[in-house]
Amino acid sequence: MSQVQKNEKENDQAGELRSRMERQKAKSSLPKRSKVHQSKKKKSKSKKIPMIQLLALFFILLPIGFYTLYTYLQDRPVPVVKSDQVVFREEDTESIPTTATSDDLKEKDSAKAAAEKEKEEAEEKAKAQQEAEEKAKAQQEAEEKAKAQREAEEKAKAQREAEEKAKVQQEAQEAEEKAKAQQIAAEKAKKAETEKKKAAENDKAAKPDKEGYKVVLHTVQGEETLFRISMNYYKSQEGIALIREWNGLNGNEISKGQVLKIPIKK
Repeated sequence: MSQVQKNEKENDQAGELRSRMERQKAKSSLPKRSKVHQSKKKKSKSKKIPMIQLLALFFILLPIGFYTLYTYLQDRPVPVVKSDQVVFREEDTESIPTTATSDDLKEKDSAKAAAEKEKEEAEEKAKAQQEAEEKAKAQQEAEEKAKAQREAEEKAKAQREAEEKAKVQQEAQEAEEKAKAQQIAAEKAKKAETEKKKAAENDKAAKPDKEGYKVVLHTVQGEETLFRISMNYYKSQEGIALIREWNGLNGNEISKGQVLKIPIKK
């Protein structure tokens, strides 16, 4: 056996011996099973505790985050809309502190002046547009008022014309009725006059000559009638008409104690 092979063999034995010693040392350094379980429980507890802490921290930071977001949104520049122009309020613009040079300051001043000018122009434009709208609205209201007034005047005029027409028609109708009534009254008067004249002529024709009669006064007794009186004086009922004529009677009714003129031919 050569020296090299001998050295290699010794080295192998030494390495194997070192590996055995390391394995034994590792075995001796391994913890017991109960300790392993305890360490696992501790680890699970340690894991749970940070999770609870994280949740608590989350619920604490949540309102803070909402408040920060609300404050940020409140501090943002609010656009003021006037006549389709968006104008940022000057007090809402944030100034960012920087180490500005003179050129930057000039640029900033010019931008500020341009913004103010644009703001003034937008306000003037909005004001002009508002005035134009108010003027148009006032003109429209005036036109509507004038139109309503014209319609009211036309309606009143039409009503007056209708009333006048109705009045004229009523007057014409009243005049016609009055003329008709006068005509009827005239016809009635004429008819009455004709009848009166005719009656007078009939009376004159039927009236006997009173000079050829003598008058006897008769007092009506109880239960006497014109028929009985006529039969008593004239022996017929023809004397009834004569007795009525001489006494102005319209019928055959007479009363007890009444005095009648009885015409008797001479």
